[in-house]
Amino acid sequence: MKKLIILVVLAVFAENAFAQSFYNRRIDRKWVASAGTGTAKYFGELTNDGDIIQGTLYNIEVGLERRFTDRISARGNLTFFQIQSSDIDAKDESRVRRNLSFKGANIELSATGIIQLFSEVGRYYQRPVINPYFFLGLGALYYNPRAEIPATYHDGSPIPEAGKMTSLRQYKTEFVNYSPVTLVIPFGVGVKMMIAPPLNVSINGGYRYTLSDYLDDMSTVHFDDADFGDPLAAALSDRRPELGLEPYAAGKKRGNPDKKDGYFLFSIRIDYYLPPQLFGSGNRANSYNKRRKAPKRREP
Repeated sequence: MKKLIILVVLAVFAENAFAQSFYNRRIDRKWVASAGTGTAKYFGELTNDGDIIQGTLYNIEVGLERRFTDRISARGNLTFFQIQSSDIDAKDESRVRRNLSFKGANIELSATGIIQLFSEVGRYYQRPVINPYFFLGLGALYYNPRAEIPATYHDGSPIPEAGKMTSLRQYKTEFVNYSPVTLVIPFGVGVKMMIAPPLNVSINGGYRYTLSDYLDDMSTVHFDDADFGDPLAAALSDRRPELGLEPYAAGKKRGNPDKKDGYFLFSIRIDYYLPPQLFGSGNRANSYNKRRKAPKRREP
């Protein structure tokens, strides 16, 4: 909340700095910059059915929107977010015994089309006070699932790096060299609320369908310890021994390759309608002001 208040103050200050006169409002503002924060929730093999709260972390986003018609606009967005989940929180006892977990820091770059429910007729400051919208687009996601290194290898000998977080992709826990980048399809709904002529507060929520099943580093089956050349990779792939249980037999189900992973982002942001001077479109208003203020010539 403090961050949002600071953003509002900065936006108002910028508005005063750029505004030269009342006549600047005669030029419509087509570009909208925004920044905000919210929550991020992962959905995949490590979540409980119907669970929308457990493991929720945060997101930070910035964006730039271009208005094309009175209802349609396009938006570019850059979002940093974290997701996590663990079998320890599972309702299914077999999942608790599986004992897998992950935490990921991710970056999403997306472009979305936006359709508003109500038309913005007239100038930007004449827009509706409340305007719901929905969006659909395409993006790219960089993801990096990580986990804590266990205390011992499967043979019981201690691991010197125990307790440290490590990136799981490098260990190929399922013998898959998956890419750290995948395509995502963002879609969702939101609502804009005008709080000042150049400012909105927007609330939006959207699901991201991804083309990867490795946001959590798990998708297929377990492998035998002898298949791994690195004993740490084996320890990270099968964590049952940490609970005093025998490792899974090779071929035992580890994940579900039939369903891709996804995530949901909920955000509250400040939208600021950028002054036309930033894009060199304020000349018309300036020339209008100069003509209006120019002194009349006296007749000889």
